[in-house]
Parts: sequence; C-alpha cells; structure tokens
Amino acid sequence: MSKQNRGFMFVWGAPIVLGLLSVFGLLAALLGTGGWHWASWTALTILLGVIVRYWAFPLER
Repeated sequence: MSKQNRGFMFVWGAPIVLGLLSVFGLLAALLGTGGWHWASWTALTILLGVIVRYWAFPLER
C-alpha cells in the first residue's frame, strides 16, 4: 500500500465505515424482519454511541 493510500484511509476510513454501517442499519430496518431488526438496532446504536462519545468528550487539539 502506498503512502498516499495509507493517508486516504487514515482520513476517510472511519467515516466510510460509519456511513456503510448507517446504510446497513437503515436498510435492515426497512427491508427485514426478525433478526434483521436486531441487526438494525445494533448498527444504529453503534452510530449513536460514536456520536455521543465525540459530543460529550471532544478531541483536544
């Protein structure tokens, strides 16, 4: 992996993963039943946890 690719993933890796988790959670809630609803709740709870963590304890510069 080149240095440029490592920099790209360092900057955009977490937002891409959180975006995919969000899309998965929303689609699972809309299209699935049973276990899919549990997967949706889990995915969206993880996102909410990340939001609360960075809202309550912002990164110091």
